[in-house]
Amino acid sequence: MTPPARSKATATAEVTVGVAQRAGTEPPCADGAHVHRRGDRVCAAVVDGAGHHAAVVDFARHAPSVITLMGMAMGGLVGLTTAGRMADAYDRPPHMSAVYASMEPGRPTGIHWIGDCRAYGWDGETLTQWSTDQTMGQWLRWNGGVPIEIAETQDNWARLGLAQATEMTCRQLEIPEDIPLVLLVSDGISDQVAPEKAEELCREHADAPQALADALVAAAEGEEEEDTGELYRDDATVVVLRRPAA
Repeated sequence: MTPPARSKATATAEVTVGVAQRAGTEPPCADGAHVHRRGDRVCAAVVDGAGHHAAVVDFARHAPSVITLMGMAMGGLVGLTTAGRMADAYDRPPHMSAVYASMEPGRPTGIHWIGDCRAYGWDGETLTQWSTDQTMGQWLRWNGGVPIEIAETQDNWARLGLAQATEMTCRQLEIPEDIPLVLLVSDGISDQVAPEKAEELCREHADAPQALADALVAAAEGEEEEDTGELYRDDATVVVLRRPAA
């Protein structure tokens, strides 16, 4: 039996997506992203490699699609752990953070992550970070006994990455269905776009995921190196997922 054609009304109810990326000061880009759609469900992933070694760059090209395809078939945990096993294919296993989301109408958005890629949600008023960085700085804050100013110096040290992905090391949560906009970002966005600016852009482009993705990447202008005074820009990658209105 031939399936009925999808009406325009149905098409407008789909999850809409925006993806943008900008390479940093040091080429080539070691971030990656992939989006996969099956029916009304969309799976997306962003990865951020440490350094720009050839193996890291290559892994960043392959890992995102493995995460989304395995995530679609068997869930985000399997997506992360499967991609993580691929790290051992290299002579020097790359270190790579990753975040994955699964969004579909009528259900919460499932988030899985490892490392310091982040997931944010925009509720129409406030941009909230839902994921928690798996960094040494965050670990020191959680355990206490260390001055905040010392913990802050360790925020650029991701304790875990895909190479260590297991059911014990990966984190997961659900963003409620009433949060219409979810952002997956590498730290080139979260470190180099001020929260106030990100909220401003979400407010301006909430109905246009691609425009929002482009604007966030454009806003990641970089920062001056303390020792040289030169401008440094990290690789910046974002995926924006927008669920249809109920």
